[in-house]
Amino acid sequence: MKNEYRIKELAQLYGVGTDTLRYYERLGLIRPRRGENGYRLYSLQDIYRLTIIRDLRQLGFSTDRISAYLDDLNIKNTQSLLSEEQQLIRQRLRQLRQIDRAISERQKHLKQYAALPGGQITIRSIADRPCLLFNTDISRDEEVDFAIKKLHNRHADTIRDLGGQAIGAGMRLDEVRAGRFGHYHSVFFLLEPNAKEYDLLLPGGKYACLVYTGSYRAAPSYAQRLLCEINAQKLCAAGDLLELYHIDNRYTGKEEEFVTELQIRIEG
Repeated sequence: MKNEYRIKELAQLYGVGTDTLRYYERLGLIRPRRGENGYRLYSLQDIYRLTIIRDLRQLGFSTDRISAYLDDLNIKNTQSLLSEEQQLIRQRLRQLRQIDRAISERQKHLKQYAALPGGQITIRSIADRPCLLFNTDISRDEEVDFAIKKLHNRHADTIRDLGGQAIGAGMRLDEVRAGRFGHYHSVFFLLEPNAKEYDLLLPGGKYACLVYTGSYRAAPSYAQRLLCEINAQKLCAAGDLLELYHIDNRYTGKEEEFVTELQIRIEG
C-alpha cells in the first residue's frame, strides 16, 4: 500500500470531484503536502480524515462542526460526536419509515383507483372530511395545477409528496347548471379523518358520485349525467360539485389513464 496519493487518485477512490478536495483543503480539513513538482500528495492521515469528513457530511454535519472535531480529536469529543451521529441516524430512520409508509399508501391508492369501473353513478355515505383549502378563481386546467402547487407549498410540512392524499377542486352548482363548467373557486387536499388542524370541514352525508377515466374534456358531460340522475331520483343537490383527481399527472403522463371522481352532496 502506498503512503501517499495524488489528488486524482484520491478523488477516484472517494467518488468526489477534485474541486471538493481542494475546498476541504482551503477549510483546513485535510492538509496535503506539495511534492517537488508541485503536485498535492495526500497521506494516510489525510485519507483517514477524509473518511470521517465524508461520513459526517452524509449525516448532515456542517464543515465547521467537522473542523472543530478534527482539530480537537480526543475520546471525550469522539463520544460526544458518536451520540450526535446516533441521534441523526435515528431521526433519519424515522423519516425513512414515514417515506416507506407514504410509498405503501401510494401503491394502495394506485391499485384501488386504477381498478375502478368508469362511468357508474353511485350514492355513498361519506363522513365529514377535513381539508386544507386554497380559495382562488380558476378558469383553466393548467391554473388548477398551479393553485395546487401553491397550496402544497403553503402546507409542505403537512402534505406528503409521496402520499395518496386526495386532491380536488370545487365548482359552484349554479355555474355548472348554466354550462360554465371548469370555473373553479377553490382547490383542496383531503386530510386524515382525525386531523386536528384544517381549513375547512367538508360536510358529511350522502353524495352522488361518478368515477370516469380519461381526459378532463369529458368532465362536463359526466357532470350533466350526474345532475340528471340526481333529478331522476327526485333528490336535491346541495353544495358544490367536487372534482377529485385520484390518478392524474402526478402518477402518469397518459390522459387515458387519468381517474377522476365527481361528487355532489344530496338531500332528500
